[in-house]
Amino acid sequence: MPGLPSSVVVKCHLFITTVLLSVFVFSPYALCAQGVYGLEFAGKKIAQELRTSLNLFPDKPLTVKDNLDLSFDLSFAPGYDSYFGYIFRITNEQGQNTDLIYSNQTQSINLVSGDEYTGILFKFPPSEVAGKWYHLQFTFNQQTRITTLRINGQVAGMAALPASLGKQLHIIFGANHYKYSNTYDLPTMRLRDVQIAQGGKTQYHWALRQHDGDRDIDLINHSIAEIEHPVWLAKAYSEWTTRQKITANGNAGLTFDKEKGILYITASDSIYQFTCNGNKLTALPLAQPRKLASGNVTEYDSKRHQLMNYFVDDQQVAWYDDTQRTWSKTAEGNKITGFWQHNHFYSSYDSSLYVFGGYGHYHYTAEIQKYSTTDDQWKTVVAKGDKFAPRYMAALGATDNGDSAYILGGHGSATGDQLLNPENFYDLLLFDVKRHTFKKIFTLDKPDVPMAFGNSMVVDTKEHAYYALAYANDRMESSLQLIKGSLDKPGYIKLGNEIPYQFYDIKSTASLYYYAKGQELIAVSLYTTDNNTTEIKINTILFPPALLMPDEDEGERNYQYLLWGIVILTTLLTGILLRRKKQEQVAPVSRIYHLPEPPKIAPAFRILELPAPVEKKKAAVYLLGQFTVIDKERNDVSKLFSPLVKELFLLIFLHSSFGRKGISSEKINEILWTGRSVKDAKNNRSVNMVKLKNILEKLGDYSLAKENGKWKLSFDEEVYVDIRHCHQLILRNNIPQLVQVCGRGGLLMETDYSWLDKFKSDLSTELLNIFTRHLDEHAEQLAPEELIQTCDSMLHFDSLCEEAVMYKCRALVAMHQHATARSLFRNFKNEYEEIYGEPFEKDYMAVMVND
Repeated sequence: MPGLPSSVVVKCHLFITTVLLSVFVFSPYALCAQGVYGLEFAGKKIAQELRTSLNLFPDKPLTVKDNLDLSFDLSFAPGYDSYFGYIFRITNEQGQNTDLIYSNQTQSINLVSGDEYTGILFKFPPSEVAGKWYHLQFTFNQQTRITTLRINGQVAGMAALPASLGKQLHIIFGANHYKYSNTYDLPTMRLRDVQIAQGGKTQYHWALRQHDGDRDIDLINHSIAEIEHPVWLAKAYSEWTTRQKITANGNAGLTFDKEKGILYITASDSIYQFTCNGNKLTALPLAQPRKLASGNVTEYDSKRHQLMNYFVDDQQVAWYDDTQRTWSKTAEGNKITGFWQHNHFYSSYDSSLYVFGGYGHYHYTAEIQKYSTTDDQWKTVVAKGDKFAPRYMAALGATDNGDSAYILGGHGSATGDQLLNPENFYDLLLFDVKRHTFKKIFTLDKPDVPMAFGNSMVVDTKEHAYYALAYANDRMESSLQLIKGSLDKPGYIKLGNEIPYQFYDIKSTASLYYYAKGQELIAVSLYTTDNNTTEIKINTILFPPALLMPDEDEGERNYQYLLWGIVILTTLLTGILLRRKKQEQVAPVSRIYHLPEPPKIAPAFRILELPAPVEKKKAAVYLLGQFTVIDKERNDVSKLFSPLVKELFLLIFLHSSFGRKGISSEKINEILWTGRSVKDAKNNRSVNMVKLKNILEKLGDYSLAKENGKWKLSFDEEVYVDIRHCHQLILRNNIPQLVQVCGRGGLLMETDYSWLDKFKSDLSTELLNIFTRHLDEHAEQLAPEELIQTCDSMLHFDSLCEEAVMYKCRALVAMHQHATARSLFRNFKNEYEEIYGEPFEKDYMAVMVND
């Protein structure tokens, strides 16, 4: 970009943040991580000493001088049979208690004063409440003793308390350890936005937006509430929790009963059952041990409610008798399959097991086999429609009724021969059970790192989305990354943190399941060791999963509370902004975790370093390649940009660059807060502007201001901005340095907004024209390494740039890397044909001729 004034940079930061928030809130592909918050209380099925407690006034009681309002948002965690227990207990100076209790028998909440029911009772069926939020407000009139309960703003009950509420109150939610009023029975509930008001004026607000920690600070008076054994929803929705680690004997199999939420692990001597609800693991020893062959697979028949175990090579199926704890057939444990990592699913639509692809004996297969449970017969399916290439390490997810299944990606080759151009696939195919046909939906863009997928994925037909586990299959120490994509068009986002994954294609596998009643995803990885045991790791994350929230320190949390206080108490905006400079605090942010960077495979080429001007400057903003921001202390502060702040920043910054004159508040609201009221959008914009400015101050001098009705952002020259440097190099016609700067990648390569496409297109067109002209005029004078470096920079902006591919192939041949040159051209031709639907007009020899 051209040289950017500091006001432009600030606006861009604001823009990115704003856009990202709108994307997460309104896009069907993503979830607003900032909207996922609250405190879950560990209750039933958890040891009493480990149950959750929230003490609002741990040091000294609340002094009541007027009518008191206690309000909060309440939900029940889904998947539990019982929700009996104390929601809150209020204890006054005389030791008298006022309790809100949930009754399983009446399925209602009851307000109790001392030993008497007050008459305030409201039906609260778990089927309606679990997983949903309700706003409860209790108004205690100190003069008349009349208490009113409102739910979602509507009066739900009114009664007179038999005794006074009191003047000095301890208010505790969940488990209670205060003096002699101990209670340990509590529902597995969720709580957020606890507020206390007196005389109609709000005095305390604990938002419970934490990601970690054992206390929460209210947004108004900074009063500290103490929490024992917290389960923070922001973390539970954005980070995987390890639930169990199991070592099983033999080549263990895995399957899932999605109705009961039970994972079955079939070992040679036992059947393990992991019940998601309650984290219960049981091991049932077999009456007769069964030595399992390498590559055996376990599946669950949802009609018979029975486990089956099969070895596809022999087309043998054994059924498990849970009363006798025996299998119907023995197994030959010395066999090794030729169908490693094939895909499979049981279809209740036609009561059949379907098996797709696999690998063995240096060969990938596209074979499709069907086993009918009704007649115990195996058949080979001849599929029609689009091609299903030979593969393994793909992901499969079936629809609920089993009438179709989606298959994503995999590793294989067009011919099935492992020696002939093996590659990773990134296509999404739909298999129709009734017609036995394949339909290709789309192909994902190839990632920088080769990516394969866990065997089982989750298909959400209501959202037209899929969830899958992706991992880099070019290394043993890999990691599983949860992704969410559309069933209709390419593209995906990464959710949650990465799970360490030991990858060895014939020894390891991973699967993803969804337990609807518990509203959680379950990721299971299996690794068979050399001593014939299987290591199983079970991880869960709440559904729908959110973007990863990094750990926060206390200062970050305090600042978050101040920012939310701005939204709620707009009249205190000026005071909070003034305090901001004294408190070195930053708002918690969301970030997307990515698969590891690929290893360098061409040691003969120069490794691109950061442009020289950066070494003379402390702060820097990189928009080419991966979004990176360095502060004036040379710290990477990219993680401080929450998704919304990042998009707000980019929105303002880019509209202040390339000769543009800025962006209006109305346009920002339209992009980031579609459908919100003008007042709501303005409040959101103001809050996120404050967040952005707080980050930008760490970089140095900048200008973020409204000029002629439009927001503009620019940085001082002391702050290095790569697109500004890029523009300067273009004006100076300094192509060698321009190549180096662009070597980091295209404009915001890992960022995707609809409004961003034009910026990417304009910059790509300009740079490709410059580089192509340079190569046409100076290719003969350039060393092969310089040619390759220039071509690589071009390919960052257009992976199908013909000129870049041709010059790079010639340079590789000049370096005697003939095989690499041919492989490059072959991959280019395949991708060209796949995207444009027609063959590339030139062959390899024609490309090598220097016209």
